[in-house]
This record gives sequence, structure tokens and C-alpha cells, in this order.
Amino acid sequence: MGSTVFIVVVVVVVAALVIWIATISARAKRMSAASDARLAMQLQDIADNPPVTKPFAEETPAERSEQVIAMARDDDASPETIAASTKAERLTELSDLHSKGSITDDELAAARARILAE
Repeated sequence: MGSTVFIVVVVVVVAALVIWIATISARAKRMSAASDARLAMQLQDIADNPPVTKPFAEETPAERSEQVIAMARDDDASPETIAASTKAERLTELSDLHSKGSITDDELAAARARILAE
């Protein structure tokens, strides 16, 4: 009688593992297909609407300089602005962790104090 129960338990555990693995495999396949579909849509969008640029060999040095200056203006943020945005992002991330229950009230308060003291 005892060996029969053991065999039944083993069969049930093996069946549960097989079902679990099949479920994970099916989910991974669906996620991969969805990711492939998104990538295909993005690539098709780029193919349908290619960026308007000249070939490098056809650009004049003045045009290249203008592009570099424009890129520098886009990235022209002061260290204070960068630090402030980084602090804001970190505080937002902390709030998200707290709302999910990943960190306690005390941990949230201590982390906020450390960030604000920087």
C-alpha cells in the first residue's frame, strides 16, 4: 500500500512538472512571436519612412559642423539639471518600489534622505 501511494505521488509530481514546463514554453513562444511582430513593424516603419539624410560624401564641412553644433545644443544640460532629473527619477523609482511593497516605510524614508542629501 505504501509503495502504491509513493508511485501515485511521483506520477502526480512529474505530471505537474510537465504541465509547468509546457506552460512556460508556450508563454515564451507567445512572447517571442509578439516581440518579433513588434520588431517587424518597427523595421517596416523605418523602411516606409527612411530618415532624410545626405550620404556622408555629399555633405559639405559646413553642413557637418551645423549637425555637430545642433547635437551639442540638444545635449547642453547643466550638471545641476542632470543631477536634479536623476534625483527625481530615483525618487520616483523608490515610490514605485514602496507602492509595490518591495520596500518598507523605514527603508523608503532612509533612501529618500540619502538621495536628497546628495
